[in-house]
Amino acid sequence: MRIVSSDKGCVEYRKRMVRSAKIFVPEHVLSEMTDHAQAGLDEGSEVIGLIIGEVYEDDGGKYAIIHRTTTSVLLADSRHAEFDERFFDEMFASMEFVGRECVVGWYHSHLDLGCYMSPVDVRTQDGIFSGEFGFAIVIDPVRRELKVFDTTIGDPQPIDMVIMEAD
Repeated sequence: MRIVSSDKGCVEYRKRMVRSAKIFVPEHVLSEMTDHAQAGLDEGSEVIGLIIGEVYEDDGGKYAIIHRTTTSVLLADSRHAEFDERFFDEMFASMEFVGRECVVGWYHSHLDLGCYMSPVDVRTQDGIFSGEFGFAIVIDPVRRELKVFDTTIGDPQPIDMVIMEAD
């Protein structure tokens, strides 16, 4: 599995469309995440998934263009979700990276708790990205809320996201 790296060779310089945005996500990919959260709600469970894309850099710093998501079998209830480790190999094998693609973030849901990073979420985020570039998307399908957070160690901050419409 490739996770965003601090290796300069994997980050291409490219001007972004909206200077303040750190994430650009196609509408259909965002719909996949919110549909997954809604399906989890229908089953009374939180959900989790990984976000795959490419990282670029311009004068304003790093940003990501999202391509797709992936998930696997989950161990989940109404207050917790995690990947079932027994299916890691299968999930990782299904993640065929193209070009400079890597895991740039993760998403998960909260059921009627709002969109924030819990202490468990912060530990997960810190463990995956260790303060390097990356992000978390939190979805609350009950309240119909969505929020994106950066990877500030110990205290992820909300960041801007641009939703790209299909051509």
